[in-house]
Amino acid sequence: MNERDDYRKTALFKKAEEIRELAMAIVESAPDAKEDVEDRFEASMLEGSKDDIMANAYLIGAKIAGAYAMDLYDLQMENACLIRRACREMVVALRGLEIAGHSEQAHFDLLRDAVEEFRPLFVEWVATFKDSERMWDEWGLFNLPGDVPDTD
Repeated sequence: MNERDDYRKTALFKKAEEIRELAMAIVESAPDAKEDVEDRFEASMLEGSKDDIMANAYLIGAKIAGAYAMDLYDLQMENACLIRRACREMVVALRGLEIAGHSEQAHFDLLRDAVEEFRPLFVEWVATFKDSERMWDEWGLFNLPGDVPDTD
C-alpha cells in the first residue's frame, strides 16, 4: 500500500468497509425474486432494494477514496454529499426488503447501527476540508458568500 492509499487506514474508511460487509450479508441472505411469483411488485421491490443497498454500500468507500485523492473543497464536499445520500438511501432500502417480505430486523439493526457509528466519523472528516482550497462552483452549491467566478 502506498501513500495515496492512506485513507484505507482511517476509522472512517474501516467503518465504510464494515457497512459494505453488513450490506452484502443482508443482500446475500435475502431470497431471490422468483420469476413465477404472482406479485410482480414484491419481486421488483425485492430485487430493486437489494440492488440499491449494494450500489450505495459500494459508493460510500469509493467516494471516500475519491475525496482523499483531491484537495479541492468543492469536489470533496460533492463526494461527502453523495456519501450522506448513499447512507440514507441504503437504510431506506431496507424498508423495501421488508415490503417484499424479507425482514431480518436484527441484521437490519446492525446495519443501521453501523451507519449511526459512521456519522460522527464522517462529521469529523468533513470538518477537515479546507474551504480555502476550492474552485468556483458553476452550479453554485459550494461557493461561499463573496466568492466570484474565476476569470481564466
